[in-house]
Amino acid sequence: MANAKSRRTSPNRRARGSISADEIVTGAFEVANRLSLGEFSMPLLAKHLDVGVTSIYWYFRKKEDLLDAMSEKASEEYQQATPFDGADNWRDALDRHFRRMHEVFRSQPALVELTLLRIRGARASPASLEIMAAKLETIIASLVSAGFTSEDALEVYLSLLAHVCGAAMLEHFGVFTGTSHVRSGADATGRTNDPLVDVLSSRGHHIDNPHESTFEFTYQAILNHAEERLRGHRRR
Repeated sequence: MANAKSRRTSPNRRARGSISADEIVTGAFEVANRLSLGEFSMPLLAKHLDVGVTSIYWYFRKKEDLLDAMSEKASEEYQQATPFDGADNWRDALDRHFRRMHEVFRSQPALVELTLLRIRGARASPASLEIMAAKLETIIASLVSAGFTSEDALEVYLSLLAHVCGAAMLEHFGVFTGTSHVRSGADATGRTNDPLVDVLSSRGHHIDNPHESTFEFTYQAILNHAEERLRGHRRR
């Protein structure tokens, strides 16, 4: 029995009580960013932290309690990393805001689920919801001041938000994995079996980073559509 027990327990496992709640939350982010909230579990986190599961349950009695703590921290990080300065041109202000958001979500995809998706399950705290609502109100008010209707302002914001979040999650789950599937038939000269790809390449068009090209295409299309909508309002 003693040998079986020693095989189940890591010799380097931390002693019970030697880990803090903050360390657990930090470790949970590391696991969630590597996987997803759907795959996240207490045993996986315990293995990552090299502690017994009971050490985690000492602070968080169930998974939802830990996710709530993660959501609070995620909301703080998200708000700090994505300020909105609408003092100048509306398009520039939106661009700065959403490009910051894009980088934050790409580096920490768990923030998408923790700050936005969990709101649907009424898991966000009243304080977090209030902060998010205040920021949204500021952004919408800035767009309205630029000439948008409140309905169009909200539509533009939510369209960009959905695109940025979706792009981050698609990249996280490996939808954008490079161009090996496109250029798998390339010979020593770099030519492929696809004439269209070769023609585009000869004209200087490259798709070495499909994530960026597809992200940018839709991102700019949304902003251009908003610009057209604004011109329509001004002509009336």
